[in-house]
Amino acid sequence: MTLRPFLSSLPALAAGAERRSVAVSYLLWCISLVGVCGLQRFYNRRPISGTIWLLTFGLCFVGQMVDLLLIPDLVQRANQSLQLQEALNAATTASLPPLERQLLQLARRSGRLGFTINDALLELQLPRDADSEVVSAEIERLLHRQLLDVGNDERGRVVYREP
Repeated sequence: MTLRPFLSSLPALAAGAERRSVAVSYLLWCISLVGVCGLQRFYNRRPISGTIWLLTFGLCFVGQMVDLLLIPDLVQRANQSLQLQEALNAATTASLPPLERQLLQLARRSGRLGFTINDALLELQLPRDADSEVVSAEIERLLHRQLLDVGNDERGRVVYREP
């Protein structure tokens, strides 16, 4: 009997930013029945106690039995930092004005001179995951809706202006 099909069905255990699951933790706890203790602790970001459980056969299996009751709490604590990060990202994104509005305001401030994509990247308040491709796609959308015009300045750079 091989564990390969079982392990391939589990989520990636090494992914640090991945949510932990109570069901997977209990499956890993079940492996202790064949003598490998502490995997549920490694999975739930507890490498030190996982090593202790591994080396001491789950603290003579007493700690392993206690873990049977503690797994939901272990999973909750393992996911706590990720939940905090998600909440902070959501709060930051919710407080930013929409990208469309920021681009139109930049076009109005720039007047006849217009603005470049570099200007937009430097002046806009972007979410953490936004990059030049996101800004370019939004500019293209605004051009298509005829909310911006495109042209060149005296140096030949592509600039965007209010129509």
